[in-house]
Amino acid sequence: MDKFWSYLGGVIGGYTLTQASLGGIGLGVIDPVLDIVGALSMIVFGAALVVHGVRVLIKK
Repeated sequence: MDKFWSYLGGVIGGYTLTQASLGGIGLGVIDPVLDIVGALSMIVFGAALVVHGVRVLIKK
């Protein structure tokens, strides 16, 4: 169950990175980088969440 929360946190963190706007503090230049990192994070942790769920279902 601990892995579930870690993977879910990774997905939520990735979503937060894609929604972050740093233009107000003068760092708007790195917004595209945050979008890419956030999208990759959501994909990786989402896939890990699915794999973890399937493994749990197979064990039962």
